[in-house]
Amino acid sequence: MAIAQAYPIGTPKTNDLLVGTSMPLADTDADPITKNFPISGIVALANSEKIATTAITITNAQLSAIGDTPVEILPGVSGYIYQILGATAQPINAGVLGDAYDWQGQNGFISWRNTFLTNAHRVEIPNGQLPSGGVSVGGLETYVEIPIAGSSRVNSPLIIGVTNNTNPITNIGESPSATWKINLTYRLIQL
Repeated sequence: MAIAQAYPIGTPKTNDLLVGTSMPLADTDADPITKNFPISGIVALANSEKIATTAITITNAQLSAIGDTPVEILPGVSGYIYQILGATAQPINAGVLGDAYDWQGQNGFISWRNTFLTNAHRVEIPNGQLPSGGVSVGGLETYVEIPIAGSSRVNSPLIIGVTNNTNPITNIGESPSATWKINLTYRLIQL
């Protein structure tokens, strides 16, 4: 076999093959075997960790009742937990000048619980990044959320809510309106 630098660089196709070593299962007397592996099999293996990104839109009706009724954004999966890898939150405000939701100092959160728990695995959205429901300021600002380590529960859904479980207040004469776009990247881990 020639040295690797002697071969030209190519663009791989799914049916191309790579040479590798197939390792035997642990606690067996079998020997490693040199085999050809198709690129398509390597791609499938790389995608098998069940990492996914999903886009969710929280409607104005859901926002106005989110304290009483947190929104389930992903259903529970039997035998699995969700590991949140990251999220973005983008408020799309559609009200007029002077309209605003009063979030009463609450933050938003995404977690497996429908109430805020400080030791739960979650992401938090600061109060200032919650949809205002008034006139959009600064264009299409998106908040990037970093996961916080904590406990999780098997078979539980992922939920978005607010920390004090209180609906936003709408002042008399105001009509705030907004939607909230969430992009969530997560991994399902089987237990």
